[in-house]
Amino acid sequence: MNALVALGLVFLIYSIGDFIADKTKAFVSMLLACAVIFTAGFWLGLPKTIFADSGLIAFAKITLCMFLIHIGTAIKINDFVKEWKTVFVTFFATLAVAGGVFFIGRLFIDAYYALVGAPVLAGGVVAYLVMSPIGDVLGRPDIKVFAVLVLVFQNFVGIPIASFFCKKEGDRVRTEFNNGTLTGGETEKHLNLRLFHIPEKYSTPNIILCKLCFVSYISMLLAQATGISILIFGLIFGIILHELGLLEENCLTQANALTFVMAGAVAMIFVGLTNTTPGMLLGMIAPLLVVLAVGTVSCSVIAVIVGRIVHFDWRLSIAMAVTAFFGFPGTYLISLEVSRACGRTDEEKEAILHYIMPKLVIAGIVSVSVVSGLLASIMVHWI
Repeated sequence: MNALVALGLVFLIYSIGDFIADKTKAFVSMLLACAVIFTAGFWLGLPKTIFADSGLIAFAKITLCMFLIHIGTAIKINDFVKEWKTVFVTFFATLAVAGGVFFIGRLFIDAYYALVGAPVLAGGVVAYLVMSPIGDVLGRPDIKVFAVLVLVFQNFVGIPIASFFCKKEGDRVRTEFNNGTLTGGETEKHLNLRLFHIPEKYSTPNIILCKLCFVSYISMLLAQATGISILIFGLIFGIILHELGLLEENCLTQANALTFVMAGAVAMIFVGLTNTTPGMLLGMIAPLLVVLAVGTVSCSVIAVIVGRIVHFDWRLSIAMAVTAFFGFPGTYLISLEVSRACGRTDEEKEAILHYIMPKLVIAGIVSVSVVSGLLASIMVHWI
């Protein structure tokens, strides 16, 4: 297929996915919508080489680490310090997702399904990108397909649960606000690690991309030396170098490069669907349900137990735990939805939003961007 035609078709399908996600207020994610379209397309004759023909796969292999560095620059250490209780609960809840799926789920389903499903359910895209090579190493395309299924269907579990429990918590917050007993939140603590200041004239797109290339190269060398995924090093470097002032926040956005880099990263996900068959998907329904059920129960139980230690309401603890299934921007959208649904006045809505949103957003960052990626970098060696 002609490269421009292939690239145009990929972006057309991405656009349809964006439209569906917007109309369903992100309940049906862009990933799920596109996964359905690509799968049906491959069955109906869409060339299975479309991603390679478009050039996105070769492009993604070069720029994927840059994407993780970009994610890292959006993570602020001060936010973690301020919401340390949220970090504490979410950390153990995320471990519970992966541990439950791997150790309990494998009693009922294929051991390799449990292995790839565990970190993917605990975090999403980053974990998938780390774990997907397992299918290639074992010569089992079904493993990659199963990982994609976990990735695209986890929203349907996480979003309704988080929304339900956050609305219950929102009612409680509203009552405490009106009674004058609502606490003002965590004591604000600030860590200032900034050692450098980059003048605006030296933050041009070319300079930013140059820095990203060299940081990615260093990440690759460390990955080769340690066996830890290059993506994890990229994420860590993004956090640290931004805090030190050497990398701009949301650097790919400032370099006007985020859309294309994300397009390549998403293509790396959907390429796993090229060898699917209807029979293969039907055979994965039962193990998929096992992974979703075991992961949800495991993280909920641990979140409630750990939440009691730091005096979090059990409903809020569960809501924070399942943010691992959908992450940002779902965490932000649910916070807005809950504040509007539970607040009857502008003051009540603001109080509910101020209380719930930081906890959900930070929980999503901890699980999706940090803990699950670290888990995946460890578990990928368990084959």
